[in-house]
Amino acid sequence: MMYNAYHYSKEALRPLNFSSELIGKLSDKYSLPLVGRYLRANAEMIERFTKKYPKVPFGLDHTIIDDKKISVTEEVAVSKPFCDLIHFKRDGDFNHPSVIFVAPMAGHYASLLRGTLNEFLPDHEVYVTDWKNPRDIPLSEGDFGFDDFVSYIIDFIKHLGPDTHMVSACQPCPGVLAAVAVLAMQKDKNQLKSLTLMAGPVDSQINCPKIIKNMPKLSIPLLKKLVINRVPRAYAGRGRRVYAGFRQLSFFMSMNIKLHIKKHVGFYLNMLKNRHNEAEAHRVFYDNYMSVMDGTETMYIDTIQRVFYENQLPKGEMEYKGKLVDTQAIEKTALLTVEGENDEFCPPGQTKAAHTICSKIPKKMQGHHLQKGVGHYGVFAGSKFNKITAPLIKKFIQAAIASKPVPAELKL
Repeated sequence: MMYNAYHYSKEALRPLNFSSELIGKLSDKYSLPLVGRYLRANAEMIERFTKKYPKVPFGLDHTIIDDKKISVTEEVAVSKPFCDLIHFKRDGDFNHPSVIFVAPMAGHYASLLRGTLNEFLPDHEVYVTDWKNPRDIPLSEGDFGFDDFVSYIIDFIKHLGPDTHMVSACQPCPGVLAAVAVLAMQKDKNQLKSLTLMAGPVDSQINCPKIIKNMPKLSIPLLKKLVINRVPRAYAGRGRRVYAGFRQLSFFMSMNIKLHIKKHVGFYLNMLKNRHNEAEAHRVFYDNYMSVMDGTETMYIDTIQRVFYENQLPKGEMEYKGKLVDTQAIEKTALLTVEGENDEFCPPGQTKAAHTICSKIPKKMQGHHLQKGVGHYGVFAGSKFNKITAPLIKKFIQAAIASKPVPAELKL
């Protein structure tokens, strides 16, 4: 019922959205400058509050290598019902390491990592897991849960082979670590060369955020009743049970509502004062931030139960296809963890815990970086990521390739 109400409310607002967009465009063309700015600003605020935000394209059509502009083509390397492994293929032959970025499955599309991917394009073969919106996947394609996620990651690693590097951001980190452990347990030849985990709840009970700690621990049946909905008939996935993206977006924004209000007030004032660059930066960020996807019921409930309620991975209780996952089996894959000093979702300590449960990895192959002055998003994107964190990850990858100790600034 909730999903239907959301869908039809957005449909009902389409005339208002269209007229607001039209008024904004006409005010630029025909109004007096001051009046035009007020009309445009108010019209755009209404238009943005009432619109449906579509998936934002990656838009990575070129990169710069050795001061030359190199064309980039987006190709599907592996296609699965719930995810495409996208390769950003550069025009030319380069002896650069391959790195798979595992995008979050926590409401946003993989395009949220656009800036992150762009930062690695000049010196890496870049791949990303482009998760598909379950509302657009017919029920005939089956279900998707935590074990399916682990299987997908294993398949993607095997597709690229043993010299592959992987960078995981946020929510997928426990599942990614489980996948790497499974390959190690099987003594598979395709084990990763290096793994970087960024802002992920490997041990969700360390420094648990107050807002999470104070939430009532609802039973799984009650949780399903409260937050799971069926996809409306208007979509290809009609009837599929999902945790709707608009619910997750509401949760994200509630964690920092004052900041979001401040940013929107600033956006309005920037439009009035003709600060075009600042206003456009707001549009680019929020076009991506407001564009959300659903999660399957099974994946959502599995994650809540296995990662947050039972905290299985650090306890050695996580299973994959009925067998215990042994993270101590990982010995050949270099491990780097990255955290943000002010991370409101995954506080410091939760990701670093990976080193404790992967103690068989030689110390010289283990590294950690705490980025000062950033929140959750800043751990894997933004100016500090580009200037500080990304170069450190690249150094770590090069050290793994050369079988050298991690850089001094990353030592545990």
